[in-house]
Amino acid sequence: MSFGVSDAISMVTLIRQVYRNRRIIGALFDWEGKRLEGDPRLEVEVHYAHGKPQAGSDYWWYSVKPFDDYLFVRMPVNPGGVAEAVDKAEGQDLIAQAPKSTDARYFRYVQANPLKEWVNVRVSFMVFAYKPSDLLSVSKE
Repeated sequence: MSFGVSDAISMVTLIRQVYRNRRIIGALFDWEGKRLEGDPRLEVEVHYAHGKPQAGSDYWWYSVKPFDDYLFVRMPVNPGGVAEAVDKAEGQDLIAQAPKSTDARYFRYVQANPLKEWVNVRVSFMVFAYKPSDLLSVSKE
């Protein structure tokens, strides 16, 4: 599991309060990865367990399309019963083969306390983006 929602909120708050003159952008996405509102530069791609959507499939991952030098903070809008999992390696069919390592660019939301297995949860989520160079340049000012 990645860091928690409270950590994500703390990160966004830090960037906004301490570095007021720095730019942070954000957008809201539905569980299908469609932007509902926010900055149009933020785009989410959906990756399915077998490379394509299948009826009844409970496994998919998201990734935020990279642009410029931005880094991303992601968080679900209803974090009570969900957790973020990072566990897809590029080009791997996770159902057919176990990944050799994980890649934090690929994430999904799963139930916080699974009964049998980790399955995706249909939850909207926010993505915030910031440039690390903006944060690092503050210490030089």
